[in-house]
Amino acid sequence: MWVVDIIENCITLWNSTLSSIWSMLTQSPETFHNGAVWDAITKIFTALQGAGYGLLVLFFAMSFFKHTVSFREFRHPEQIIGYLIRFVAAKVLISQGMEVIKLIFKISGSFIGDIAAQMGGLTEIAATLPENIRNAIEDASIIPQIFIYLVSLILSAVVIVLSISLLMTVYGRFFRIYMYVALAPLPMSTFAGELTSRHGRTYMQGLIGACMEAIVIVIACIIFNAFTSVDGSDFPINFGDSGVGLVLTYMLKVIIQMVILGSMVKAADKTVKEMFAL
Repeated sequence: MWVVDIIENCITLWNSTLSSIWSMLTQSPETFHNGAVWDAITKIFTALQGAGYGLLVLFFAMSFFKHTVSFREFRHPEQIIGYLIRFVAAKVLISQGMEVIKLIFKISGSFIGDIAAQMGGLTEIAATLPENIRNAIEDASIIPQIFIYLVSLILSAVVIVLSISLLMTVYGRFFRIYMYVALAPLPMSTFAGELTSRHGRTYMQGLIGACMEAIVIVIACIIFNAFTSVDGSDFPINFGDSGVGLVLTYMLKVIIQMVILGSMVKAADKTVKEMFAL
């Protein structure tokens, strides 16, 4: 049946998109594209470490001399020790910053791994066409099938547009993570100064948030496919209990939920900020 084929092709394309997204989200930025991008980012990180050390001294001096305007401050050695500890900690963070970033990747990746293990792999989140919807399409007369065909074209357009949008969003997340990593020595140097450390905290929150976005996207895709696996008979917008009515209700439900999923994925960064106050 040609209408069934169109709908199944839409579902196949959608599952292929989700498969690609799943594959990307379960990869560490270190291994993405066989690690070629990571090698370039590592070189940039190393090149900027020198600038980071220079800023480290500058930010430390700014904070130190602002709070020690007179020699009386040196009567309290605990304050001096506190400044030195901050300086050393910031220096270690810059020199070992890549290891810290890899640890963040490992922790966020373990969350996704736990979800994947619980779901039993990618096959558990693949969308399928309910059997009663398939039967209803095949049993429909020619006029209802034409109408269903027109709606299926809308579904096809929505799937294509959202597939491109979702892939761009996930790719964009990798680009942001790579930017965070490449420039890491510069914001990490701000931890050396009490006056500038808030910028370092903002940077770390942004990096962690970008990593946590993958979890939100994966969960959103799983919830979406759980919804699409049912016929939609309980959907608020219902075209009746007839075979054609069930088909139209199901297709409208899928279109609306696809748009919602696209919105959720696009807003994954905002969701992470709201949930984790990052």
